Amino acid sequence: MLRRGGLIPVHPVPMRTVFRHCFLVNFAIRPEVLASRLPDHVRPDVHDSRSYLSIVIAEMERMRPAFLPRALGITYSQVVYRAVVVCGRERGAYFVRSDADNALVVLAGNALTFFRLHHADATWSFSEGKARFSLRPRGGEAAGVDAAYDLANASDQMPATSRFATLDRAQCFLTELYVAFGTRRSDGAVRAVRIQRNDWRSVVVRDRVGSYEAMRSGVLFGPGEAELDSIFYVERLNYQWHRGTVVDAS
Repeated sequence: MLRRGGLIPVHPVPMRTVFRHCFLVNFAIRPEVLASRLPDHVRPDVHDSRSYLSIVIAEMERMRPAFLPRALGITYSQVVYRAVVVCGRERGAYFVRSDADNALVVLAGNALTFFRLHHADATWSFSEGKARFSLRPRGGEAAGVDAAYDLANASDQMPATSRFATLDRAQCFLTELYVAFGTRRSDGAVRAVRIQRNDWRSVVVRDRVGSYEAMRSGVLFGPGEAELDSIFYVERLNYQWHRGTVVDAS
């Protein structure tokens, strides 16, 4: 599979990492609004009259080609904006934007994947039952993140803002996604990469700051277009991307 008809393959080797810490910040969006940000070959999946985009904020531990030893991996922070979509008859994710705080990851990712990476500065701190995260894109886009997650009061109960009755139902819709769809090839097939991971055993947390600029600044969405539904936290999530493939979008 060649990238956009060129000489560089998309996702040419399997990759492996551990999500050391991972927050999934889930936003509900009117389907027609999300659809306007997506290519024609994918469409938003819908629950309770809303489509969903999740911001995946993670510390990636020892990212590396799957055949290399762990010691040769790169640890970095990444923020991914991924929509829950359907392509053909299959559910999966579509990456609208990604940020990473490692220049090599950004360079290689943009050459070999369809994750749309931007270079950013990111910081973490953990203390007194709270996890603080901050991100600033180096390109100056209004896509910064400031968050203070309350881990001490994590629970399995969905917040009042959520359209999902239970955590199990929310996880089924928002996290049981095992393929990411990319661009369409000239022959009509859609580039894709499949993932393998252990079970997503998350808890529900609150964000005491809750600043996600790209969801209101116009970088991705404008004011009032995206509403916070819920936030999940999971740790030590083993993750592997397989080599790139193609899927039928019909």
